[in-house]
Amino acid sequence: MYSVNVPVPWDVRRLAASLEPDLASFASVRDRHTLVVKRLDGRDLNDLHRIRERLRPVLHGVAPFDLRVTGIDAFDRPPLGEGPVVYLAVETVDDGDGGDDDDGVRGRDPLRAVHDRLVREFGSVEGLEGASYVPHVTLARGWDGHGDPDEAVARLRDRGVEGVRWTVDELGVWSREYKEIAARVPLRG
Repeated sequence: MYSVNVPVPWDVRRLAASLEPDLASFASVRDRHTLVVKRLDGRDLNDLHRIRERLRPVLHGVAPFDLRVTGIDAFDRPPLGEGPVVYLAVETVDDGDGGDDDDGVRGRDPLRAVHDRLVREFGSVEGLEGASYVPHVTLARGWDGHGDPDEAVARLRDRGVEGVRWTVDELGVWSREYKEIAARVPLRG
């Protein structure tokens, strides 16, 4: 099983690691961090080479763009799996371009535009993608501690984090089996 992800830089991984003591009561704390752009779920998507070759034309013309971490948030009741899911909220940095190419990648959120292109090519996972897509880096999920998980989530949401900004100049094909990026596709504009 694979997904198309934005690799996160060292500063995001360091921020996530600094939050681990506050995540100890969650059932599962992520030790590998990435930002999922599109889950690849279905038949004929088990061949890494074939996935990479399908991605190249879909990503043609997509220029590098900037993202930033804006804080900590959570899905209290996620559509799949155990909740809550605590994450670093991520948004596109507005470049003020306002221009538009043929399919609207510039002039609107480029991360969402890439997500939309990938949904058109590979289909949508109901409840997680398309209009429901929320860019984020998962930190922890489920509750295994004492006390109220809602209070723990509220404390995390209130915690200030230093915003990390980075340029996305490639996307990676993430292998769930190996928990790492197995292939990379550069963004060239």
